Amino acid sequence: MQILDIKKLAHNILENKNIESSFIEYKKSANFKDKILKTACAFANNYMNNEIGLLFIGIEEVDDKETGEKAIPKRPIEGIKESKIEGIENELKSLLSNIHPKINYHIITDRIDDEYYLVIAVESSSNGPFQTSERAEKDKDIKLKTGRYIRVGRDSRLPNPTEEFELLKKFSGFSFSSNLNDTATIDDLSYEYIKEYLLQTGAKKDIREMTKLDMAKSMGLVSESEYGGYRAKNFAVLMFSEKPNKFISNAHVEIIREIDGTDKMESKRFDGPVWIQAKQVSKYFEDNIMASYTIREADKIEHKIIYNYPLTAFEELSTNAILHKEYDTPEYVGIYIYKDRISFVNHNRPLPPVTIESLNKDRSFDRRQYINKELKDMFFSLNLIESYGSGIRRAKDSLLENGSPKLKFYPDNIEDNYTNAVLYINKEFLRDISTNTTQETTQETTQEINIDKSIPDKIIEFMTIEPNITAKQLADNLDISFDGVRYHIKKLRSDGRIAREGSTKSGRWIILKK
Repeated sequence: MQILDIKKLAHNILENKNIESSFIEYKKSANFKDKILKTACAFANNYMNNEIGLLFIGIEEVDDKETGEKAIPKRPIEGIKESKIEGIENELKSLLSNIHPKINYHIITDRIDDEYYLVIAVESSSNGPFQTSERAEKDKDIKLKTGRYIRVGRDSRLPNPTEEFELLKKFSGFSFSSNLNDTATIDDLSYEYIKEYLLQTGAKKDIREMTKLDMAKSMGLVSESEYGGYRAKNFAVLMFSEKPNKFISNAHVEIIREIDGTDKMESKRFDGPVWIQAKQVSKYFEDNIMASYTIREADKIEHKIIYNYPLTAFEELSTNAILHKEYDTPEYVGIYIYKDRISFVNHNRPLPPVTIESLNKDRSFDRRQYINKELKDMFFSLNLIESYGSGIRRAKDSLLENGSPKLKFYPDNIEDNYTNAVLYINKEFLRDISTNTTQETTQETTQEINIDKSIPDKIIEFMTIEPNITAKQLADNLDISFDGVRYHIKKLRSDGRIAREGSTKSGRWIILKK
């Protein structure tokens, strides 16, 4: 951004009393060296993919007692004396030299309320990840722990392992979908699927009549190998291989469905090209799950049709799950259909700036980032998605129009690396669901569990007290989604902390280590 544009943006932020956010921070003075340093580092790492980060010096943050808004700029501002501006600028430059590699920033002076203030404007850069130095940690005036700080919401902090991994991938430019597959070649791509894609996307006849090799090269599906022949890229395998699973583990969708009148579940697997998976999953829902009632009111001519789950919501969420899956993670997309809800599970979180919190709170995501950019463009060409970042809005709108409960996203913490979207059934279709008497026992033990423990530790305590406890009962008592419990149980088993003895229905949990 140009300096004048940055100055105008900063001035408008103060005039409008914008709250602190992923790109705005207020500091009363330059004395808060540790906080200024870590926030500048976090702005440089730009985890939330903002255009710029603005750190105001000479602006005190306060809470608005009338509106309840937190961290707005106090007006009139505290300000900085003109005679001290040059000295403070030099101090800030020295402070910011503790970030490596060197960050791209400007220090701008401006006035408001007849007082001076400074803005450290940190621009995005591809030279990261950026890290604070050991020198700053040892400096008695700073004492900031060395690390690659990130900004999430109003919080500048060290990343958890999942966030740090995503940060490293971001700066390395890693894109699994763009990379060459380990084993697949052009021979493993279906010429018929490629031609069908071109036909459905309105490609010209001369393009559709190319040879398979010319077609694949023109679409960027393959690269010539140094050993001869042509290797296929991962997105090409996902789009045009008859069995992507053969080359990319668990590149499929499974619908797991409760069988009425039993305690069993049945599974249906969709494992063709991912765009075919998206269409087949929607067709399965229409044919086997979707139901409707016609409601007529005595004093009205019109009638209203309501659905157990609106088709638009299901299509948007299932297609989103396929499109936003990290395909280098060996977990399939799971769609779990219960009597009262449908749960969509991906074993990765959305890319910032989208978060689980924003998925629950917001309706559209104009700046959404895509893990699989080629798939995004191809899904758009196939009309599987509409304008980018609008799928959640359409899902929420269709639920509202249908009178359905609100869409919910989990987990409600920053540690667990999965995304779980839950559609709840329209109340007109609800039926009494019998509960197991064991639930009463587990409810009595709830108060015995230490509320400060992590979810995995709470699960182990429940299993210790009640070895026959079910995943559903754990979900009810921990107030998290059923699929969230399944995720934790799977991880506890893989970590060797628990084991299952006996059948699914009548077995019990064995605690191996707490």
